[in-house]
Amino acid sequence: MADSSTSTGREVYPFFALAFAITWTLDLPFVLACLRHVDPPPYALPLTGLGAFGPLLAAVAVGAWRGELRGVFGRWRTSPVWILVALALPFPLHFLPNLVEVALGGHPAHWFYPPVEPERLAAMVVFPLGEEFGWRGFAYPRLARRHGPVVGSLILGAFWGLWHLGMMFTAEKAPDLLKVGSTMAVLAAGSVVWAWVFERGGRSMAVALALHVGAHLDNENRAPETEVRLQVLRFVVMAAAAVMAARALSAKPGAGGSPASAVP
Repeated sequence: MADSSTSTGREVYPFFALAFAITWTLDLPFVLACLRHVDPPPYALPLTGLGAFGPLLAAVAVGAWRGELRGVFGRWRTSPVWILVALALPFPLHFLPNLVEVALGGHPAHWFYPPVEPERLAAMVVFPLGEEFGWRGFAYPRLARRHGPVVGSLILGAFWGLWHLGMMFTAEKAPDLLKVGSTMAVLAAGSVVWAWVFERGGRSMAVALALHVGAHLDNENRAPETEVRLQVLRFVVMAAAAVMAARALSAKPGAGGSPASAVP
């Protein structure tokens, strides 16, 4: 059986195309209902839930086609410390902009956004499993090998953001270019930060899944859109973290770089 170390990296683009096709097709009934300003049919929400598995299904399909199925599910061994870091990562990234907002005279609606409702608890399980074997298990190692970890994670982040397009629709309105662009920018920056943690954790899928679970433990996407300044502060903090992560990812091994970055 071949593994990802023999790949050229080009197969990641058929993976992206298939992941988008699966997810957007399943999102379509909900999106059409939003565009028509009518109640979605009963099957629409379950289909959008299944759409979260688009990256996993695409990775399995492309991996099986290329004889690289083992590489889809990646490594698992890592230090428990990096799993804890991955789970806790969103809290300081969100807490700091809230502090700045308060210092500027603002009043955040909430300091944390934990998954209290049953559907959010379900999403905390479904989305990491549905996405991460595709994004970090299949796509990132190939993009990093072809383009380097920084550029590779930025490319992944751009596709990751665009993949969420169907989920940006609401009954009230369709997403505008600002919403799409800001989501893609935040996820591109976040993808670099996640890449650093993923590399430091030995590219363990346990770390990748923990990163995604952590994002649901404090999901700032639920914050009111009216908190414009706070949204800007959150992006500034994420971008600054991405710059620091990019520098660490670019450093040579033995000079503060990630020891896992050279691992195929």
